[in-house]
Amino acid sequence: MKLSFSIHFQEAVFERNINIDHLKKVIHESDQSYSTFGERTVARKVVDGKTLEVVYTRGGKNEYRIITAYYILSE
Repeated sequence: MKLSFSIHFQEAVFERNINIDHLKKVIHESDQSYSTFGERTVARKVVDGKTLEVVYTRGGKNEYRIITAYYILSE
């Protein structure tokens, strides 16, 4: 799997403490996903007890561009 990252995500990845392996897991094994504007996909999965949401677009066969990712706060 080849990943590329938006500038926004590159700036936020450390602040949000997001594990790259968790991104891959969300993309390939999402609990929920849906299409949104601009050919973007939003995928969500519980990883290590936290819900991670990833917004991405697809490039080639196994290429993904991560727009943003964040943990959803529990209520």
